[in-house]
Amino acid sequence: MSRPFFSILLPVHNARPHLGRVLRDLLAQTFRDFEIIAVDDGSTDGSSELLKACLDKRLRVITFPENRGLVAALNAGLTEARGAWIARQDADDRCREDRLACQRGLILRNPDTVFIYSRARLIDGRGWWCGTMRPPLDDGGLRWDLCFRNAVPHTSAVFPSRLVRDELNGYSGDNVTADFDLWSRLLRRGGAVGDLRCLVSYRNHSGSIMGREHASDDKPSSAGLRGILLENLIEWGGAGTDEARIMADAWLFPGDADWGEYFSIREHLVSKRTGVPSSLIADEDYTLLHRAAAVSPDCASTMLKAMRAEFTRRYDALPQPRTLIARIMGSF
Repeated sequence: MSRPFFSILLPVHNARPHLGRVLRDLLAQTFRDFEIIAVDDGSTDGSSELLKACLDKRLRVITFPENRGLVAALNAGLTEARGAWIARQDADDRCREDRLACQRGLILRNPDTVFIYSRARLIDGRGWWCGTMRPPLDDGGLRWDLCFRNAVPHTSAVFPSRLVRDELNGYSGDNVTADFDLWSRLLRRGGAVGDLRCLVSYRNHSGSIMGREHASDDKPSSAGLRGILLENLIEWGGAGTDEARIMADAWLFPGDADWGEYFSIREHLVSKRTGVPSSLIADEDYTLLHRAAAVSPDCASTMLKAMRAEFTRRYDALPQPRTLIARIMGSF
């Protein structure tokens, strides 16, 4: 049996409301050399029956009788994948019909790349547009950004199957850390390139991975996230061990952060690098301000005052703290 170019890795757990649309998106791809590995992770809502009803020979289904979790589902699909490249797809997200064609083009134009991804439209539970995810599209910018957060849309990712399965031993961690951990390990094996087009739509709701990431800063995943951030800050950000701890903890536990110290260290790291655009730094700050506002308005106000004190020219056009915090709180 010939080896397809892509294996689309599709973990499924109680995703029936969106699963039919996802399958139609995938089966309508203009580039047709692919297989779909759907891993039904103990679904109880009829997702299993929907998968069985799809008769397209490119779809293969692995069924877990009980829920084993995202990492187990991903690794089971990875083991069965025959494609040279894995394309991730979440069961509640959408993709353009030319997604695979565009990403294959990036692979062919960048033969040393081990990580392909794209920007994404953010949609809510109803499918309505609510923003855009804009990760850095160049390798250096992405490595810097991964020192603080995972801004890559999970459902847009493409990577070599054998590298991840045979050399990196698949996914590890939990539902929150698995993708972030894998992107970080991949970039220690090669380069990355992103597509400025929104090839996917990422559904942001309370049950999604993104929703779980931002639900709380007090969760078991914090230890795993902290380890990833520390390693990336030291290797790619140029931080010392103590500096990395201060910066990682500010992102994970903003209620306890010394914001003056955080921004002083961050500017020191920026001064040692070239090519980190101010727009990326501002976007990271805005994301962190959201996290601070989720703790309390006082936490966000303290952070904002430190920002304005440290970067007067960069942030002097921001609204007054009360106005900005009200806007942020209203977006939750």
